Amino acid sequence: MSLAHFSITVAINILNRYTKEINEFEELRKKNLAVGVYVAGILIAVGNVVGQAVSGVSKAVVPGAFNVAALIGGLIQLFIGLPLAIVVITWAQSRVYSWMVRAASKVPGVEVEKFNIQDELKNGNLAVAIVLFGTFLAISLVISQGVAFLSEPIASAIRAFIG
Repeated sequence: MSLAHFSITVAINILNRYTKEINEFEELRKKNLAVGVYVAGILIAVGNVVGQAVSGVSKAVVPGAFNVAALIGGLIQLFIGLPLAIVVITWAQSRVYSWMVRAASKVPGVEVEKFNIQDELKNGNLAVAIVLFGTFLAISLVISQGVAFLSEPIASAIRAFIG
């Protein structure tokens, strides 16, 4: 639980700095559903990646023994996966909508104007929030699978090093 709480707190603080134009908690108080979907996407994405790290850490506790190498491997898995997830989610937030605008501009008869994602979320644009939610979820699925098995080879290397 403490890993999840720590990870979510770090992720929300970093993303709050990125979305300076939005006070997420004030928008939630105003029942802004778009911001709610956006925040939920971040929480689910971080939870998905942290879940893999927790599974790595839990391998340290086996009946009748405590495996220090597995614990270290799981923690390394967390400290690789979480920053990677935060960086990629932050990057995706700024890029996903520009990709959509670029793609839509190539469709004949479609006029596209530039949008500011933060303004769209503040104005309650649920479509933008859902696209971001889906992007965050997809990214977290890929990252969590990418780091899923890191703890085992790290733990094996530590055990081999220790003797």
